[in-house]
This record gives sequence, C-alpha cells and structure tokens, in this order.
Amino acid sequence: MAAPGIRLLFKDFGYKVIRLKYFIIIVAALILEITTLTLYLLKLQNIVKFELFNLSILYGAISGIIVVLAVGILVLMRIDRKRDAGKISDFEDYQRNYRSLSAKHLNRINGLVRSFETETVNLDSKLEYAESLEKIYNDYLEELSGLDVPDFLKYAHRCECDHLAKEKEFYNGFSSLFQPQELKSICNESEISHDNFLKELHRIEKSLRLII
Repeated sequence: MAAPGIRLLFKDFGYKVIRLKYFIIIVAALILEITTLTLYLLKLQNIVKFELFNLSILYGAISGIIVVLAVGILVLMRIDRKRDAGKISDFEDYQRNYRSLSAKHLNRINGLVRSFETETVNLDSKLEYAESLEKIYNDYLEELSGLDVPDFLKYAHRCECDHLAKEKEFYNGFSSLFQPQELKSICNESEISHDNFLKELHRIEKSLRLII
C-alpha cells in the first residue's frame, strides 16, 4: 500500500503549493517594497551611495512590478474559481450517483450480512446467504464501474471498486470453502480499500472547500 500513500502525499503537496502561489506573490511584493524603502533610508543616513534619481526610478519600477503582481493575482484567482466550480460540480454529481447506488444495494446487503453472520447452525443456509451476497456485490460492482468519473476522482473510485471486488471474492471464497486465513486476508484488503476511498474523498472535499 506504499505507492498509493506516496501518490496521495504528492497530490496534497502539489495542491498546497498551487494555493500558496498567492501568498508567495504577496510576500515577494512586500520584500521588494521593503527593500526599496530600506535603500531610501540608508541613503538618507549616507550609509549607501545612491543617486536620488536612480532610487526614484527603482521605486517606480518596483511599484509597477507590484501592480503587475496584483493584477496577476486577480487573474489567477478567477481561473482557480472557475476550475474549482467545475470540480465541485463534478464531485457533487459523483457523490449523488454513489449514494444512489449505495442506497439501492446496501439495504439488501446489510440484511443478508446479518443473516450470514448470525447463522451458526445450518451450513446450507449460510452458503445460500454467501451466494446471494456474491451476486449482489457483483451487480453493485458492475453498476459502480459504469459511472462516469472525472480524472481527479479516479483513484478514489478505483479504491471503492477494489473494495466491492474483494467483498465479492470473500463470499465466493466462503462458498468455495476457502481456508479461514485466506478469507481473513481478503477481508482485510477489502477494509483497506474502502478506508482509502473514504480518506481520498475527504481529502478532495477538504481541498475544494478552501476559499481564496
């Protein structure tokens, strides 16, 4: 699981760097302004030698740069807001479609899982529950895989598809009389995939809530 973790780290880092561009531009402008004023004060104290005319030109040039940076910030903010508006819309559409599918399948799944887990006497009944769950998870997986997913949500989507595939594999393995250790391993992989799905959705939602 190291590779997905590294990818998420770089995604978060990259997003923060992009957002920090405004802060960096403002700091750069302030440094230029402070540098000019410092030179002016040093000139007044005769600590450095600068012609006032040259210093005026430098101050005017830096003021012009600051104006350009300010305009650049406004342009970048507008671009980011348009981009984020599209992403927010795509994110909400995906959540709506995912919740619709979940509502369609999870009520049946939860009921069968309770029956499967509480059945401790009749093996035939337990196998029937397992077969039913395998079929439902297969249908759920096929429908989820058919969703139209934007690029920034593909990793999260793949994690949830992996989770459903592992759930299907678990109940198929139970019906095929897999060893308990094999079933436990499949169950753990399923939980990890679903946990990664939730974490990635939370990360994306948090990033889209940032207000410039």
